[in-house]
Amino acid sequence: MAKNKGGSTIVIKKKGGEGHAAHHGGSWKVAYADFVTAMMAFFLLMWLIAALKPQQKESLAFVFKDVKGNPTEIKQGVAPVSFIPSDAKLGMAEMKLSEKDQLKYEVAMLVKELLAQSQDMQNNSGLSSDNAGVLMQVNNSVMFAQNSAVLKPEAAKILDGVADILLAQKVNLVIRGHTDDTENGSGLYPSKWELSAARAAASLRYILAKGNGAIAATRMRAVGYADSRPLLPDIDAANRAANRRVEFYYHSPETEAW
Repeated sequence: MAKNKGGSTIVIKKKGGEGHAAHHGGSWKVAYADFVTAMMAFFLLMWLIAALKPQQKESLAFVFKDVKGNPTEIKQGVAPVSFIPSDAKLGMAEMKLSEKDQLKYEVAMLVKELLAQSQDMQNNSGLSSDNAGVLMQVNNSVMFAQNSAVLKPEAAKILDGVADILLAQKVNLVIRGHTDDTENGSGLYPSKWELSAARAAASLRYILAKGNGAIAATRMRAVGYADSRPLLPDIDAANRAANRRVEFYYHSPETEAW
């Protein structure tokens, strides 16, 4: 702003030139770099999977998969049997597994072979695993009558197989007895706790006798859980039949299990 000789005020306005728009920064570069890194990792994973042999893929899937049964998928009260391909042994031999995983695999293979002996055993049994061991569930329909802890004759085939696995592998065994919410032991037991424990003890006693001194009693435990660990809600006869079961849990001697 200035004044001319006549004293009037002269206003001078400056109009800015057309400049470039402001830059948006470099955040897009970070996002793009993350995308490229993720794609590289993805294609590397695909290449590694493609390089594996079929047997190795099957074996690897078994080692890292937790095949515990989902209650909504349980058939007749047991987790569905997880069948392992018979040629999976080749893949396991070619892979370097920990001693613990190798032991779990070998036990699972033996349990799978045991359950495959008959369709009835497949329909009433299940195989699952966790980080510590391998679990075989057996429905009471092939083990005990309702309210009873007396072994049925057909239980011998299962218990013989359980004993054979103990003889073949350096593992310990926990036998877990379960009841439904209505069982009372027909007056022979004070409560469901004693009934479930008697079922587990009867199974253990048979296995010891089958081992004929070759299986140390210190390798096994018998535990009764009554109806405290149902697989399904005790709302009808079918669910109650599913909850009446015996579980055989194989684990390494270094692992405490109940």
